Amino acid sequence: MNNSKFMKKSGIPLVAAGALIGIGIILSFYGNYIIFEDLAKTNGVVSSGNSLTLEVDLDNSKSKTGIFAVQIIDFKSQTVSAIIVDPLDNTIESKAINEESYEGVFDISMSGAYKLIIENNGDELTVFGVIGPEPEEWKQSLAFVSLYILVIGLFGMALVAVLFAINRKRGSN
Repeated sequence: MNNSKFMKKSGIPLVAAGALIGIGIILSFYGNYIIFEDLAKTNGVVSSGNSLTLEVDLDNSKSKTGIFAVQIIDFKSQTVSAIIVDPLDNTIESKAINEESYEGVFDISMSGAYKLIIENNGDELTVFGVIGPEPEEWKQSLAFVSLYILVIGLFGMALVAVLFAINRKRGSN
């Protein structure tokens, strides 16, 4: 097979691999969007003795489990506290966080306003907090599907490049 014939035929797998990569990227963005659309998010600077509060209305008929996450942007190996409060102002979860990011779950026992309270007793920190219902399984699986499509597309692109290099080497001999 001569090089020009291979170049014409290698265009189809190259386009297919590129399309898979594009679809994977689009699905990844869409998957992240639908996962985070029901979550309340905030960020801010929390100085010693102060707190950052984030509130979200949760319906226990739609989800029995809630999630929360705290990320410390300028982590300096100090501890902040994350407290989850139910609609009756009862503390249902309290976690000392001494790492850059933490994710946790809590039970949604009743419908109403749940709060994530991030407290700091050390140096001033910039924190990011998230609270909301646990995403449905199909939403979570979309992230994995997009990753698999991206990997397949990248392998396809690498395979086409290898075949192109082999064929080019054969053609020059």
